[in-house]
Amino acid sequence: MRFRYLIVLDSRIMSINKMKIRNRKRYKVNTAPILKKGNLLLRQAIENDIPLRQGYNITDEYAKMIGIEQKKVGMMNNSDAKIWYERMKNHPCKWTIEYEDRFIGVVSLRPYFGDSKAKFAIEIYDNNCYGKGIGTQVTKLVLEYAFKTVKYHKVFLRVLDYNDRAIQCYKKCGFIQEGIDREGAFINGEFHSDIYMGILITEYEASNL
Repeated sequence: MRFRYLIVLDSRIMSINKMKIRNRKRYKVNTAPILKKGNLLLRQAIENDIPLRQGYNITDEYAKMIGIEQKKVGMMNNSDAKIWYERMKNHPCKWTIEYEDRFIGVVSLRPYFGDSKAKFAIEIYDNNCYGKGIGTQVTKLVLEYAFKTVKYHKVFLRVLDYNDRAIQCYKKCGFIQEGIDREGAFINGEFHSDIYMGILITEYEASNL
């Protein structure tokens, strides 16, 4: 019985690995299209963004909200900014965010094609843009693309439990809390919990967002 279980488990692992390989083959580079609404423009990163990203550095507020350790807060050098740019280009679907013609952050959808879903993530680098509803506008624009264009069945995300501003934003956009990874994140010497949230295409269609 135990031997048979190991064979089944190994088959499942091989199946998952094959799916990951298919995903990588399908999208070897960033395929994010241009999205625009009002003062918002979502576009792929360009080389001119490298010094702009470097200029934002890594602030205390930004680090806290996404769970970066305090020791990494501070100046970002040109080498780090170039690595950021390469990662932007190689992500399956990731945009830079322009607000009123100014680069302020990034947003992404990481696809899981076998399950018809994608993982959402957003980072606002400019502290002056916090609390103005910009994150909500960006999230709604990306959800519109995810459900109306790509036709995903589900979009999900993970957020630290103390990031109240982000949680309220996601709730406004129709995300529902699905679970908690209790004290599963060790940040700056303390354990914190991650909240998992998701929205289904049926919920999106019923919400009139």
